[in-house]
Amino acid sequence: MKKETQIEYRSEFLNDVSVVVVFNDDPLYSQVKVFFEQYGFGFMVPGQNLMIIDGEILVGEPDAKDILKFIEAHEVTHVILGHDGPRNEKDELDADLGAYLLLQDKGYVKPIELLLTHFKERHGVDFNEYMLEDIRNMLYEKSN
Repeated sequence: MKKETQIEYRSEFLNDVSVVVVFNDDPLYSQVKVFFEQYGFGFMVPGQNLMIIDGEILVGEPDAKDILKFIEAHEVTHVILGHDGPRNEKDELDADLGAYLLLQDKGYVKPIELLLTHFKERHGVDFNEYMLEDIRNMLYEKSN
């Protein structure tokens, strides 16, 4: 059986976004690895409805599907909120909060638990539900 080098699917959070998960054995991986080093585990390709996620971080992870869903929701939130170009700490916080809401809306429990487990280390503050209100309003405004 041939080893899979990439997985491609449509985002369930934003249907016009294609998600491509690339693994080390894919020729594309060497081209995008520098972007993973710069932007993290996933990024949107500028001007395209294309998200690329580092599959290598998922290899051997028992929570791989949950990690993948969180990254997808996080990156889609950047798109919905119109975050273009370099990201700052507020953009990243907003994307995590938006991911929480998108995941919650689809009934994902485990990815939310992962997010909450790492929230303070990612943002330097404890998660509090009051933080969701502004993001909920922004997501609602952008989707209507």
